Amino acid sequence: MALKISPPVFMLMALIMMLGCYYLLPWWQFKPCWIIAIPLVIIAVVSGFLSVLALAKANTTISPFMPKQTARLVTRGIYQYSRNPMYVSLLLLLIAAVFIYGELSTILGVVFFIIVINHYQIKPEEKVLLTLFGDKYVQYCGQVRRWF
Repeated sequence: MALKISPPVFMLMALIMMLGCYYLLPWWQFKPCWIIAIPLVIIAVVSGFLSVLALAKANTTISPFMPKQTARLVTRGIYQYSRNPMYVSLLLLLIAAVFIYGELSTILGVVFFIIVINHYQIKPEEKVLLTLFGDKYVQYCGQVRRWF
């Protein structure tokens, strides 16, 4: 299953899980908080755009299915703050959804997304990048966190 399902599909699965939690597992409902959700969505969209732009500028693959086609290790721009800014942008959208749903149990969808993306997407990508870039990638991993 590693590298077989697109990360946005995992996000969609998490959103569906959140919807189920909202209706079937209500823990603690609160008033939807748009004042937090809207900035999170804006930050997510901007960071997602900047991450795609950085990869395009480096003339390397954007596809999560083809990490072996990575031509360059991108460490500048938004990639100097996170090794996975595209996944962070998806995560921020899910966190925004928690505030939009107004139900604490929906956080289970966020946890699901983090676990699944780490296991099925990020770790396989990291193995490929380590093979492609060796010590340079190890040094980058030592300087920049996986998520934030």
